[in-house]
Amino acid sequence: MRGSTRKRGKSWTAYWDAPGKISPETGAVTRVQRSKGGFRTQREAQAHLSDVLTKVATGVYVEPSCEPLHSYMVRWLATVEANNEIKPTTLARYRQLVAQYVAPHDIAGVPLGRLSPTQITQLYGDLEARGLAAGTRKLLHAVIRRALNDAVRHEDLARNPAARIRAPRVADTRVMSWTTGELRRFLASVEHDRLYPLWRLAATTGMRRGEVLGLQWLTVDLEAAQLRVERQIHPAGVGAQFGTPKSRRGFRTIALDAATVQALRDHRDRQLLEQSLAGDAYEHDDLVFCNELGAPIRPEWLTREFPKLRAAAGIPVGSLHVLRHTAATLALTAGVPLHVVAARLGDHPQTLLATYAHLLPNSDAMAAEAVAAALVDKPLTQPTAVTAEAP
Repeated sequence: MRGSTRKRGKSWTAYWDAPGKISPETGAVTRVQRSKGGFRTQREAQAHLSDVLTKVATGVYVEPSCEPLHSYMVRWLATVEANNEIKPTTLARYRQLVAQYVAPHDIAGVPLGRLSPTQITQLYGDLEARGLAAGTRKLLHAVIRRALNDAVRHEDLARNPAARIRAPRVADTRVMSWTTGELRRFLASVEHDRLYPLWRLAATTGMRRGEVLGLQWLTVDLEAAQLRVERQIHPAGVGAQFGTPKSRRGFRTIALDAATVQALRDHRDRQLLEQSLAGDAYEHDDLVFCNELGAPIRPEWLTREFPKLRAAAGIPVGSLHVLRHTAATLALTAGVPLHVVAARLGDHPQTLLATYAHLLPNSDAMAAEAVAAALVDKPLTQPTAVTAEAP
């Protein structure tokens, strides 16, 4: 089986004879030559060539796809949607990344089978030069890698060129949390807002916006002072749709404090009045938080509304997610065990610790004092031997 390497410009290209095509009329075998370029050194090109020739000889060679990368990724996203593999919000984000950062780039037209790690790295470098955040570049890398993994699985590629690339490194970003005084000031400022119970519930439980907006009365037990998180709302074009929580840990039961329970009772009474005034125009979907006609509230609207209320309360910074961060931070600083806080938020304890550890500067000192206090209050003594009595 023949093959060779050749330098083209600043990179090296490997050439080889692929399994020939048989003419149905004459039975003749047509020679098919394939190539792959973009290798930095001749050694890399030769290593790839040796690997390909071995696969051709053993009959496991996969013919590289000629479909352009962007075309493949659009088709791949449609398949992912049809198979319901990811949440609608995640799918929308993936499509946005492909449309904004892959489609306009030269790499969009590169055939799948000719895609190299160098070309993918160049894409990330160009995006970095344009000022794209490292977190967004890392997410784009994850999307490309997952798409190409599926191409390998479906035998459109022999190997995934993105798998050999290091993901863009994201610097340690620390979340922001409000102080107790800021949270009190915010809640006092929105006390007469129609959605005050929503803001209080988010602040005291750390529930995600989609979880709060997807909440139904049938999952709220005011007598027992608790609720169950079983679904959330997702943006969907001009409307919205409901789905399951973000992860398995998202399904959970959350205890409510007395003031929040009372706020929800008052809200339910007000909602019943709105239903009677709206009559047949009211949408009866059992939503705890909806507009005056019972229709779902779009998550984007909630995100846009929050900064206005926060500014009116005299608090200069903080997006809607700050309520979740604050709920977690206040619980941890109050001494609530990490696993309990994680369960309330629907997160893994390890994720919670990585996210909020820096917000607990006194935790180590508190631990030292607690152990020291225990030693003083209950000094260690020699254990007394206990002898079992004969029956």
